[in-house]
Amino acid sequence: MEEENKELLAGCVILYNPNISIIRNIESYLCFLNVLYIIDNSEAIDNKLIDVIRLISSKIIYLPQHNNIGIASALNIVAGLAVKERYNWLLTMDQDSYFFGKDFFDTWRANIVQNEEIGLIAASYTNKYDRWQKEYSKHYNEIHFAVTSGNIINLKAWEDTNGFEDKLFIDEVDHDYCLKLRKHKYKILISKEMLLGHVIGEIYQENTNKAKGVRKLKLHSPVRYYYMTRNVLYLCKKYFFIDFKFVLGRFYYLLKTLGRIVLLYPDKLIYLVFFLLE
Repeated sequence: MEEENKELLAGCVILYNPNISIIRNIESYLCFLNVLYIIDNSEAIDNKLIDVIRLISSKIIYLPQHNNIGIASALNIVAGLAVKERYNWLLTMDQDSYFFGKDFFDTWRANIVQNEEIGLIAASYTNKYDRWQKEYSKHYNEIHFAVTSGNIINLKAWEDTNGFEDKLFIDEVDHDYCLKLRKHKYKILISKEMLLGHVIGEIYQENTNKAKGVRKLKLHSPVRYYYMTRNVLYLCKKYFFIDFKFVLGRFYYLLKTLGRIVLLYPDKLIYLVFFLLE
């Protein structure tokens, strides 16, 4: 059974107060999966929307939590289920992410599925997330970090690293997991072409003078900035003596975020309260 499932692919998507657009997103990758676990972190379930999703395919397994347990815990639940079903690989998706086509899955199956040194491959949506890149092959570059959405993760590597860090809840889950993968000598790859659509935050438009036009900022809710600060500081403590360059980079990220709040954000006082909250 284990050998038969070697090239089969499980998938998961984590929902939180979703809207109808997730159906299009799910349909962009469902046909490449053998099973899709949908884990719903919403406190209030949209039963009508979920009924529509369930009708899409018998491959869908819906797992309501009736509480926001966070990204890390949700990923660990699904990865554990996939391991029990003897899957070796798991696609991880956010509800706001979608694929442009089948290339990511075709190249994974042709080049990666038998390669046990790969801990994670990511579908690129931007070339700015990790500036350090090293050519690995015709289709992939090696990187240090990848976001949690649009990845195919090696479930043996997930077991070897003890999975995702539950206490991180949302932010820095990806950084922590990638640091653990590298510590265990697994490689992290990213597609050379941009194959994923991914939405970060909400777009806020602020009218400025005619010469400058309209300024656009991508924001999260104020409470998200509490988790950003708390989790960055947690990882800085955890990896201070292990990867000091990473720690410096995350401190710089916090300072840059603070500067953006002070100079650019609407309702900056509210954002500052959550950013500085202990």
